[in-house]
Amino acid sequence: MKTSKILITALAAAAVYTALPATAQDTAQSSSLRCVDVKDVRDTISRDGGKTLTFTMRNGTTIVNHLRTQCNSLQFGGFIWATAPNGEVCDNVQTLHAITTGEICRLGKFDVPVKTASAR
Repeated sequence: MKTSKILITALAAAAVYTALPATAQDTAQSSSLRCVDVKDVRDTISRDGGKTLTFTMRNGTTIVNHLRTQCNSLQFGGFIWATAPNGEVCDNVQTLHAITTGEICRLGKFDVPVKTASAR
């Protein structure tokens, strides 16, 4: 009797222990960073007063990033950023430095990439 209680308790604990990493992994994947490799970027532009930054990729795909805060300086000139050692810029992490004003802006979330009809 005592052995069966211990066995049931151990099995229940094992089930909970096994479930926890899967839940943590699902949460980590859903909040994982989305990154863009800068060598694949052909052009970037902001047409809405610095609310978004549109990446046009070499394959014709466009990816819109919704900046964390409005970056007014993007309408007046270019920007610079230091990429990660692997050459990527990632949403909610990457900052950029507006050349004309020195304003520091941070990328927000990327939209789903959109493949243009004319791109091959």
